[in-house]
Amino acid sequence: MRGTAGREGLTLIEILIALAIMGVVLVLITNWQTSTLNITTRTNATGRGLSELNDLTGYVGDRVRAALRVRVATSGLTVNSGGGNACSATQPCLAVVLPDASPTTGVVTKYVLYVYRMQPRSEVTLDKVPDAWAESNVQVLREYRSGDSATTPVNCVPAAGETFETASGPGCAAMRDLAGLTSLGGFNPYLVSDYLTPADQLPGGGAPFSWDSTTRSVTLRVQFRQQAGGRVTTLPPTQAYALNVRARNVP
Repeated sequence: MRGTAGREGLTLIEILIALAIMGVVLVLITNWQTSTLNITTRTNATGRGLSELNDLTGYVGDRVRAALRVRVATSGLTVNSGGGNACSATQPCLAVVLPDASPTTGVVTKYVLYVYRMQPRSEVTLDKVPDAWAESNVQVLREYRSGDSATTPVNCVPAAGETFETASGPGCAAMRDLAGLTSLGGFNPYLVSDYLTPADQLPGGGAPFSWDSTTRSVTLRVQFRQQAGGRVTTLPPTQAYALNVRARNVP
């Protein structure tokens, strides 16, 4: 009786089928990993946005509450010399005058002028993470401060027995007439917040800063914007975050 030899190994067709199945599995695993990474990236961006909005509104809100003078400017005010430094509808400014007290005695030693200005991210050279997309798609909020010297105006330093309203030192009259100031010079800039929706692109058309003289309150409107995981993430998703703060010390 003739025997039959058993087949050894795999045929070419079987090998090709196995490779095809492995390829499909690898594609599915890669897609899953990519999707998971994108979700994680977007989640991190959301967390960062919440932190940015919380820090920004808390910081600026506290400044407004303590302010002795407040001004919202979309024209008529320039911060430092040079082109492009004028406050405008696309780069609005919020100016406040604050008392500066000694940390040991609590006695007010001077009054400082702070200006918060929305600016294109491309104008900032320090304190930012490299991000080509963000350079032309978001703005930053910068803080400018007057100094004890070399700024216009300089800090207002009251004499013994003087208050802000009666102080006669250099810079005091200019700060009291904050609405009449047209040009500030030599102010030191600091980065307050990054990755903000540009002032003229906020949902609903609202402005980042608005002042109500009747209630003596400032409304802050901001939105976080970042490209993460292949998508543009905004927070809040469909509207700007709004915070109304009363300037309790403004006459």
